[in-house]
Formats: sequence, structure tokens, C-alpha cells
Amino acid sequence: MLNPFDKMVVPTYYGIPLKDLNPELMAIMTGKAGVVIIRDSGATPEEYAEWSLGLGYHLSPEIWCTDKEHSSLFWTVTNEMMDDRNQGLFGDYELDWHTNMTPVGDAEETIGLYAKTITYDTETWFANSVPYFTQLPEEKKQRLRELTVILDPKRTLGVIKKAWQPAFKKIYGQEVLDEIVKNRMSREVRDSINMEPENKEKFGLSRGIMNRHKLVPDHPLGVEGLFFSPYEVHGFSLKDNPLDNFGEGLSKELWTELWEDYVQNDDYIYKHKWQEGDIALFDNIIGIHRRPDIRKDKPRTLLRTATWYKSNIREHYNYVV
Repeated sequence: MLNPFDKMVVPTYYGIPLKDLNPELMAIMTGKAGVVIIRDSGATPEEYAEWSLGLGYHLSPEIWCTDKEHSSLFWTVTNEMMDDRNQGLFGDYELDWHTNMTPVGDAEETIGLYAKTITYDTETWFANSVPYFTQLPEEKKQRLRELTVILDPKRTLGVIKKAWQPAFKKIYGQEVLDEIVKNRMSREVRDSINMEPENKEKFGLSRGIMNRHKLVPDHPLGVEGLFFSPYEVHGFSLKDNPLDNFGEGLSKELWTELWEDYVQNDDYIYKHKWQEGDIALFDNIIGIHRRPDIRKDKPRTLLRTATWYKSNIREHYNYVV
């Protein structure tokens, strides 16, 4: 089992066929390390989709960018057109630091990306909070465990850092925007296509859009880190009492500390340069990711899966955040 480090360590597997990599062990490694990279496995998209059923519980996404060629499990992340009107998911603009578990904190816990088409140098960056949290003094860890994050996912309260958000309204029409909202609100682990019937009732129902969550989540695999999506944070509270008025005092001090010492610290960041056929698995709970701006005139296509950790490797069925 991987032990916590004080710097980010990314397990990387070169030239190993997927059939020789146990997906359950890869899921455990993803939760413990934050990111796992599989390169030169020789797997086709169809083989990755089949293998990924062992990684976790899946939904088949009902959304405009569902892959029409390889598997109904894939969302297509691309700057190419999916139909006569719309690009794929997160088409051709910069994605700054975020987690896909906001604004719905009960959404899928891990993400997988398969690099189908890479025609130029392009990267995805991952930040992992577990090694950051590991090196903190115990007194500081305990203080963070007691805090609640006040979110502003709709950008109406005000955020500590000028809000970045996906440019959906600039790219997509209302039909697609409605699909995004519908998909966001239907992320129920109980509806997973590959969940064992006896485990269905062990999971709580999704709580939908959340304006508050634990700063230190109750991770299904027992690791300790931070659930910190910086561009959505309005402030912090202790026992339901805000630390201060918005944008000043202790909340801003803590946000700045986490931003500078964790998010902007190379010790906790891994920058993956994509090659076709690469597979990246990453945890959505204790990590965040970003994509620098990409070229609009050259194709780039990733096939995306999203899963919850399976029952046989979970330590609990509590709400995570």
C-alpha cells in the first residue's frame, strides 16, 4: 500500500497491457496517490472502457457529448464538433483549477482520461493535497478538520479570488446548457450501471448543489487531504459560525495560505504532457486539476470516464464532504 509522502509522487506504468493491471488496485492507488498514469499500454478506447468497469461504479452519461463511436461510458472532451452546432465537453478554452465534484459534492469521486487524439504539445496539471496535509503540524491538521468551506458555486455571494468559471454560455446554446444542468442534477451513485444490488441502499441520496462542505473530507479510502476548489470559496466557518466577514480577516488569510503553500507549490503539482493512448486516473476529492489554454486550430480529444469507488475497497458509506 502506498504511504503518504511530503511531496507529490505519481505512480506511472509504462508498456504494461491493461489486462495485466488490476483495476481495483489501480483505483486504490488513485485514491492514495491522487494521480496514476498508464502509458503505452496498447489499449484501444473500447478496451479501456471495458477495463474501467472494474475501477468503480459508472453512470452512462446522457449528454450531448457522449461518445458515439467507442463506448456509452465516455464523455468526449474535445475542441472538435460533436454535431452540426456544438463542440465537445470543455471545448477550446482554458480550464483553471477545479474539481468536478462541485457544485454537486456527491458526484463521481474519480476521473479517467484516455488520450485519443493529440496533435501538438498539450498538458493537464494535477495538484494533490494529501502530501501537503501530511507535512502539517498535528495542531494545524486538527484546526483544518474542524472547518467548513462556504461555497459560492452560483457566484452570487462573492468569492475570495476573482471567479474563474467554464465559458459554457459563450460556446453552447440553451439546449446544451439545459443538458449540462440535467446531467449535473442526476449524478446518483445508486443508479450506477455496474453496482451490486446488495450495496445500493448503503449509499445516501445525492444532496444536489451544495453551498457548504467539509474542508477535510471523509475520504472513502481513509486518506486525509483537502477538498479545496479555490475559485468557488466564499469563506470558512467553525461550528456554523463564519470566521469573519467575507473577503477579510481569517478566511482570506487561510485561503491565501492554502493557495500559496498548496495550489501554487510545485511540490504538490504534476504536469502531464499527453501522448496518444495515455490513460490518466485521478481523485476528485483531495485533488484539483487545470488545463492551460489549448490551440483552437488543431484537434485534441480525450475520452472521459467518471466513477465512484466500489464497495469492496471503501472504508465507509458516509457522505464524503
